Amino acid sequence: MKKTEIYVATIIDSYNYGTVLQAVATRGVLDKFGDTKFVDYRRAYWTNAELVKRCIRRTSNPIKGMLSAVSQMSNRIISHKIFRPFVEHHLPLCPSGNFENGGDFSKDAIYCVGSDQTWNYECNEGVDPVFFLKNVPDECVKISYAASFGRSELLEEEKEEAQRLLRRFTAISLREPSGAKVLESIGIAGGVVIHDPVLLCGRNMFEELAEQARQNDSRPYVLVYQLNKGQTLLAYADKLAKTAGCNVVKISLDWKERLPEGWRKELFPSVERWVSLFRDASYVVTDSFHGTCFSLLFHKSLGVFDPPKYSVRLHDVLRDFDMMRRLLSAYDGEPPLLSSMEEVDWDVVDSQFVQYQEYAHGWLQEVLSSDGR
Repeated sequence: MKKTEIYVATIIDSYNYGTVLQAVATRGVLDKFGDTKFVDYRRAYWTNAELVKRCIRRTSNPIKGMLSAVSQMSNRIISHKIFRPFVEHHLPLCPSGNFENGGDFSKDAIYCVGSDQTWNYECNEGVDPVFFLKNVPDECVKISYAASFGRSELLEEEKEEAQRLLRRFTAISLREPSGAKVLESIGIAGGVVIHDPVLLCGRNMFEELAEQARQNDSRPYVLVYQLNKGQTLLAYADKLAKTAGCNVVKISLDWKERLPEGWRKELFPSVERWVSLFRDASYVVTDSFHGTCFSLLFHKSLGVFDPPKYSVRLHDVLRDFDMMRRLLSAYDGEPPLLSSMEEVDWDVVDSQFVQYQEYAHGWLQEVLSSDGR
């Protein structure tokens, strides 16, 4: 019997590790229910042409703006070479034309948004019509799977349009509890919380994906995965490494970045190597949501620092696993070193994973089954 087609609109164009891995994990979850295809959509905001315009707008000197764009472009070109082949290899892609401009949509298919911050107004520079399935007809089944607003409240200018478009959905699931509250704030009831798909696929999927060679053949290491600039996190990791007798490995997306003496830079690692770096670390210090998720999956002693924006999802996942004591930026004064903190009961964490997986599977089975529709 032919499997139901599931078309997924999620973020695959910003080219970072968490983005592409959540997309692959989304496929891993949804493939159990149908033939999953991913909309090959690139937001205008993320194109090179828009980058140049943005850099020029930010300065009164067009030449300085162009130089800034060229500097950023080099990293973007490298990122494209790393992430785009990975996306094409692991995700069955379909054209985005109908989703952007309207066209023919099969009434027998299911149309899905998520996961990731598909509804983040600031990241998308507005209410993105593709991620809100604006051009998919009302008679089609539209759901969200672990979608995220990325914030605990909406801006006034987005509320009306977001409400109008989300009322057309058949069923809505959010990635964070805060997202369900946002939904209620615009008068839409019935949203459920389903966790990020990387937490629902299980460790085995990523063990198979990871580079097989181990990364800690010599000394144990502290892995630093930092998405936002700041010295506090780096100083903490350095002190932790010296106290625990570890090396430090930092994942870097900036070839110009200078690191403290003795640190090892992993510059633009492949996605497979990125996963293996988490798998083999002794400690992880990060300000990244997906860095936190992979640390939990691989049972790593974890320390988290708040990013300057969009920290709500980090707090939600730490709270869900009773790990708020690992939010190091929440301590008054100097936070304790991970090497001196009480060990995590990973059996409890794993049992929580199982509960989340079972709930998500049950919800998807209900909303995707022919009876549920």
